[in-house]
Amino acid sequence: MNVQKILLPVDGSEGSYIALEAARQISEKFGAKIILLNVVDVGNRASMHEYYAYDPTVEDALVKRGQRILEDAKTKLLGADVEGVTVLGHPGDSIVTYCDENPVDLVVMATRGMTKVRRFFIGSVTNYVMHHTTVPVLAIPVDERE
Repeated sequence: MNVQKILLPVDGSEGSYIALEAARQISEKFGAKIILLNVVDVGNRASMHEYYAYDPTVEDALVKRGQRILEDAKTKLLGADVEGVTVLGHPGDSIVTYCDENPVDLVVMATRGMTKVRRFFIGSVTNYVMHHTTVPVLAIPVDERE
């Protein structure tokens, strides 16, 4: 397997930073570029627009948070060839779409992320990506008790 580009979805969780370390090691071994992808999940907001006035400042704040997450991840990867990308959408769909539209050799992501309350949802993102992309996915297990 020749790995030149690694896609690393990051959400600011401890799990994504554990996956980051695995991606760093693979990058060093193969001389691969790491593409950090932060997905600003606006999917649930679409249904809210029926009942509430749209507030673009909420979306702007979420995008800025995503950019901070990317910058934080970049500092943890000093010395590596890194690019950061922020997209709006559903995390699973956005990761798969990125893989479909860009040359990526490997996706590295944690099996869990965010908070204990959202474990099922976030774990399902990894599962979704694994079943909907043709790109190999390295799922890094994260201890659920953390």
